[in-house]
Amino acid sequence: MEMNHAGIDFSLNPRRKPSSQVERIPLLDDDIHGSFDEDSKSQSLRANFLPPAFSPTKQSDIVAIDDWPMEEFTVSSPVFTNLPQIKPNHLCIASEETQRLRRKLLRGANVLIVQAGYSGKRFIYERLKELGVQIIIMDDSWARSLLDQGLIRDYLELDLTDYSTVFDRAMGLVNQLDYSLDGVTTYYEDAVPLAARIAYELKLMSNPVFACESARNKQKTRSCLKEKGLAVPAFHLIRTREDLPRASQVVGFPAILKPVYGAASMGVYRVNDYQHLEEEFNQLLPLMDPKKDSIWAQGTEMILEEYYDGDEFDVDLLLFGGQVVYCTISDNWACCEPWFQETGTNIPSLYPLEKQKELMYFAQQCTLALGFVLGAFHVEVKYTCRGPRLIEVNARMGGMCVRDANLVAWGVDLVEEHMMASLGIPIRPMIPREPLAYLAEAAVNAPYSGVMESDDWLQVLSDDPRTRVLRYLKKKGDMVRGPEDGMPDWIAEIICVSFVSGKDALEYMQTALCEKLRVPIIPLQGKEKKKFFFPKHSHPFTLLTYNG
Repeated sequence: MEMNHAGIDFSLNPRRKPSSQVERIPLLDDDIHGSFDEDSKSQSLRANFLPPAFSPTKQSDIVAIDDWPMEEFTVSSPVFTNLPQIKPNHLCIASEETQRLRRKLLRGANVLIVQAGYSGKRFIYERLKELGVQIIIMDDSWARSLLDQGLIRDYLELDLTDYSTVFDRAMGLVNQLDYSLDGVTTYYEDAVPLAARIAYELKLMSNPVFACESARNKQKTRSCLKEKGLAVPAFHLIRTREDLPRASQVVGFPAILKPVYGAASMGVYRVNDYQHLEEEFNQLLPLMDPKKDSIWAQGTEMILEEYYDGDEFDVDLLLFGGQVVYCTISDNWACCEPWFQETGTNIPSLYPLEKQKELMYFAQQCTLALGFVLGAFHVEVKYTCRGPRLIEVNARMGGMCVRDANLVAWGVDLVEEHMMASLGIPIRPMIPREPLAYLAEAAVNAPYSGVMESDDWLQVLSDDPRTRVLRYLKKKGDMVRGPEDGMPDWIAEIICVSFVSGKDALEYMQTALCEKLRVPIIPLQGKEKKKFFFPKHSHPFTLLTYNG
């Protein structure tokens, strides 16, 4: 089994998480699943089971949502014409044979993907190519090269900086095509509402436009969930400096200041008093320039909201027909505050089972209450002193190592499941009764400011069979920033996989960060040397699991 020793990415996007910075091959398409013989794999899988602590939602269990005008869309995917004897209800079974049928229906489908995202999402298009999907990408980015490489069928050039006219210009490109589209979707946060609008116009399967727009706008998310009777933080919209006094009165301190249309924790700050709020507002405002990042073309409003205590989690969902068909949870390690910089994650969760149930149920409620009906979702939640609370619903597959993590732990490929759902092919992934493996990822932050002095400092971990990814995000000679000077730089990413337990995976990371790895940074004058951050002290549940 070969380990992925990724090199340095010299053109890092500052708003992207570590795994998303580079072009890479998914971890486990070949090596992890290839490490199980056929007998052991078939015995570990059980049709119609979902991960522990999860059960499918019933209509009576979910928050009521507005009626969705299904008659305005194709009831089943045009790709069903490839196999006319297959009816949609024949595919609502969790079995290997049925999954093979679903994959046959994918082959040859013409699918428009709006915005390819950053280059780290290349593995998505490689996987779709393997599945026989004919991809057309609409973008203005690096993805043009995928056409020359034969990974996609077509590339449509679209300037995304003028958001007020982008839909009309997009439809102009679509209407000039000399072939028909079977589906429209995206795997990229910025493009979710636009993809939904195009699909709606073409009468193709999609989530409702209002749901996609509500999820992209953090103020609309809070307002919608509040109307549905779900718990939301105190919040107030900020359009100008004049809104700051009222916002601080409504929300109080400590609070979180964030862009309404932000992504990947970009521009998210904890503010402890009014003076701090003014300072962060003044620093953030000039950075929200559409010329610097097209995401700000959607809007530059901000929101101030109540700060939540507690532990943070990610819930990955798959929906079809407004029903949850897959749900799993992973633990997020304590962020590097006040910037909420990620430090790591592990899957499956080690949180107490009853609290996992509460978190997953609440994530499902929020997603369905917003009006979503199909596809992959990445929901960020916290377990606070008052119970589960939502951070945000991302109406697309998660970034970082989310696809690989679900594939490692539960054998579910979110790339293909989302594509099937987007084409109207009913999805029902097979889920093992027990996890197939245990994954942990560390996003290594610079513990202090200085200059990188090594390009091979991770190699001390290479002999451990649990090591899967060693990725350098800074090269020798680079200046790096530590937390005393602002949001720290990521300098490396480490991913390990254990076939023993989640405890074993976390012990690997603790040993790596606290004992084996030497910080490869020469401190600037006056800077104090510190060790790497491993936040086990911030997660009492992890310690309980260790001892249990």
